[in-house]
Amino acid sequence: MHYLIIAVGIIAASFAAIFIRLAADAPALIIAAYRLVIATLLMSPFALPRVHRQRQFYTASALKWNVLSGICLALHFATWIASLKYTSVARSVILVSTNPLFVSLLGWMFLKEKLTLPILSGMALSIAGTFVMSTGARLPMESGLTGDVLALAGAFFAAAYFLIGRHLRQSITATVYSYITYGFAAVVLVGIAFATNLSWTGYSTTTYLMFLLLAVVPQIIGHTSFNYALRYVPAVIVAIAILGEPIVASALARILLDEPIYPQTLYGGAIILIGVFLTVYSQEKRS
Repeated sequence: MHYLIIAVGIIAASFAAIFIRLAADAPALIIAAYRLVIATLLMSPFALPRVHRQRQFYTASALKWNVLSGICLALHFATWIASLKYTSVARSVILVSTNPLFVSLLGWMFLKEKLTLPILSGMALSIAGTFVMSTGARLPMESGLTGDVLALAGAFFAAAYFLIGRHLRQSITATVYSYITYGFAAVVLVGIAFATNLSWTGYSTTTYLMFLLLAVVPQIIGHTSFNYALRYVPAVIVAIAILGEPIVASALARILLDEPIYPQTLYGGAIILIGVFLTVYSQEKRS
């Protein structure tokens, strides 16, 4: 049952890049802000009573970590959604899926966890794959270094978000953790959007529909499924399963958006995903 929930989450999350592509007339920060605001509002009727019932388990320390988790999630969406303005769905989603590599680096830096030979090999493969994707002729939608950097930044913040979630999910439920994290992330994104004087109105009907679909499908269904699974399945297993997202998202972009997958992206992406799998498998074996 838990693995079925993960599968549903992967399919739901894979639609995120498609919906973002179809909301092309809105800035990345506005897309991210609407996504989190709508998701938080839709969850409020059934999440708020659960927050009230679990308030005795919600310590000052948990609140601090939840705020940090919300900030990381906000920065993840802000950077990753922005990357889709500069590069293809396939390339962006592959690069943002390198978050397990950053999990290992953060564990080494802050938790004194060892970087084993398989983990280092996985990192080396992923770096090589990124280089392969960046070589060759400058192709439409795949020539921007800015897109690569933004997608990798999104991977870093996703890694921090997952690590904090693994810690908090041991004491609070998925609904409560997700709701509070989404709420804090929404506040951060709305604040940045207002600070940068971005417009909240004037977009097409299709774009507003995409905002709603982003909140319901990849956010509430997708991310909440992963948060639920973190309590019952090792985080590294969830991370391995999520590696299916680039494959599904790339296929959806090819079918629904007629977006080509160039050879350098295909070969480099395969090398990256092998490297990420090697890293995640090594983490699981050690656990």
